[in-house]
Amino acid sequence: MKFLYIGPFRFPEGDAAASRVLNNIRILRDLGHFVRVLSFGGVYKNEDKCGNEYIYDSIIYTITNDIDTHSWKERLLRYIYPYPNARKFIKEHINNYDVLITYNTTLLMNIFLQNICNKYNKKLVLDLTEWPAANETPGGKLCPIYWMSECNMRYIQKRFKNLILISEYLNQYYCKSNNILLPPLVDIKENKWNFFSEIEDSRITKFQGVRIVFAGNPAKKDLLRSLIIALLRILKETKRVQLVIAGVSEKQALNYCSQEELAKFRDNFVFLGRIPQALVPSVYHISDFSAIIREPSRKNTAGFPTKMAESMAAGCPVLLNLTSDLASFSKNKENVIIIQDYSIDCIEDGLREILFMDKAKISIMKKSARQVGETEFDYRVYIEKMKFFISRLK
Repeated sequence: MKFLYIGPFRFPEGDAAASRVLNNIRILRDLGHFVRVLSFGGVYKNEDKCGNEYIYDSIIYTITNDIDTHSWKERLLRYIYPYPNARKFIKEHINNYDVLITYNTTLLMNIFLQNICNKYNKKLVLDLTEWPAANETPGGKLCPIYWMSECNMRYIQKRFKNLILISEYLNQYYCKSNNILLPPLVDIKENKWNFFSEIEDSRITKFQGVRIVFAGNPAKKDLLRSLIIALLRILKETKRVQLVIAGVSEKQALNYCSQEELAKFRDNFVFLGRIPQALVPSVYHISDFSAIIREPSRKNTAGFPTKMAESMAAGCPVLLNLTSDLASFSKNKENVIIIQDYSIDCIEDGLREILFMDKAKISIMKKSARQVGETEFDYRVYIEKMKFFISRLK
């Protein structure tokens, strides 16, 4: 079968969404299907150019430049008449494909896709990884964009007959369709998960204590500030703990701690800023633990942190509180340290537990984490499930 995978991501390596799409496609490709990507954002890589096409990991991709805009007018248009360049491509090429897979598209785009797939008798699949929260839109629940999002989640998306879902919460909510449950995935055989690069920062290479890593752009769902406050309490007693933050620059660090704290604990807080996706596994690999601290809100219950899959694949156990489906992949004191809740006191307790672990115990936990990466988050584990899902497409 021929698939067109579309959505507001930045293929091939621009964001976590692109990573999800890439590994889902690897499943389809291993099953013998052809898949082309229509990415609404991102940047072409020069090394991917092959004649008139761009090809990454044997996958042809086209970038429509529909989402990398910044004015309020352009953002508003995404909801009134979303993704015009992508719509044009779909209208012109829909007959070349048997199935369209759309990733987290908005209400009006979903209506457009449902209508055009019905018209041309094409199968349509929704890849859904989130339930947006009110605080993500200006004005919160009073904002029309939020109303549209809720209408999309509660009504329009229930018209989809086939769904790829990231969490059991969404799987239960959309229980009447043909579903497959896929957490964030990796290709565990890829070089970046097996051959790790040197991190050239003297604060990291010379540090002898326990290292915690926080990777990714901290949104409102990630309680980075709480993690830093908890660590500051411990640093009053010992400086044997280091927090490495990938995704936050030194300048942005002032949003989380004061200039005085940064100067006093320069070797304990390392803000790396944005780093290449290929380097992320190496940052996990050199760390003793990563941290996933989130409030158990509807948004966090419906989603699933990509950080979990990446940390496990790199052999880095996780300090976490239980949200989403994390309990299904977590064994306390074996591959994770589970804290009771997301409060600063509980985070501090978890950090102290890590601080007093001996290196041999941490080493055992790192091996256990890697095993989870291989058995639960490698895309190959889900090939047979995807085969069954495709056989039941409606």
